Amino acid sequence: MSTNNTGKLNKVQKLIILAIILSAITGIVIGLLRQRGLDGTALLYIGIPTIIGIAFASTPTATSAVGATLKALTFMILISGPLLQEGFICMIMAAPILYIVGALAAWPFDHYRKKKQRNQDASRVNVFVLPALLLLMSTEGVTDFTTLERNNTVIRTQVIEGSLQEVKQRLGSNRTVPATDGLLAKLFPKPDTLYAEGLAVGDKHWSEVSYFKWVYWNEKRGRVQYEVVEHEARSVRFKLNFDDSYLNSYLDWGDTVVMFEPLSDRRTRVIWQVNFERKLDPAWYVQPLQRYAVGLALDTLIRSLR
Repeated sequence: MSTNNTGKLNKVQKLIILAIILSAITGIVIGLLRQRGLDGTALLYIGIPTIIGIAFASTPTATSAVGATLKALTFMILISGPLLQEGFICMIMAAPILYIVGALAAWPFDHYRKKKQRNQDASRVNVFVLPALLLLMSTEGVTDFTTLERNNTVIRTQVIEGSLQEVKQRLGSNRTVPATDGLLAKLFPKPDTLYAEGLAVGDKHWSEVSYFKWVYWNEKRGRVQYEVVEHEARSVRFKLNFDDSYLNSYLDWGDTVVMFEPLSDRRTRVIWQVNFERKLDPAWYVQPLQRYAVGLALDTLIRSLR
């Protein structure tokens, strides 16, 4: 007579239940981090996947700690939209670091188990060395002592057809933003039109930024406005008046300087420099992405002068 095991949960079911519980706890933790202004720190992007990795790696039913952790993180990412109200871009940008950190946190457990199966010497203390280092890294941005430099300067240069005066006139006029190149550039919100009152000190330059959090719906609109604060023969300096666009969640714009170098009567080199402050951690992951994205934006702005 066969034994009825219908009342028992299999390994997959247990992992799903654990993933749901951890996702709910994660939602609560993220809510608490947001209340304290810590949702942009490494606590979110390193601390949470490390804890998830340790939790799943310690589960006896998990044949592979790394595999179970990645499955749990995938589940958490998929439900993060409705649960945490995150946008599509946030999910895409966060997924790689969550997977990397989660795998690093869980890998020592798999290594330890394999050694034990081969009857090799293995210290359980060593298993927690890498997760402990990751938890230490998760404190970046939490205190001034653990916060790395946030200020950045990005410069892009292009040669534009037109005299110095013609290029400057284009800068001080309304113009259409050209199509962006590259997948990353297409993901970020981009205005269709740049509006300008001129290049005299006090003149305003602005753009309306529209962004769909879920690619085709849940539209968020905002405006970024600059003001001319300095106008020299071969340069124009702008300061930010305000930015209530979705980009403000990721970085704070600083001053912008556009410089001109006449090469001939019909060609001008344009050097566009922008300062910004990174608002997310960890720096080793976020900063290169933001610098790259800002650089693509500057390339597009210079092309708008053609």
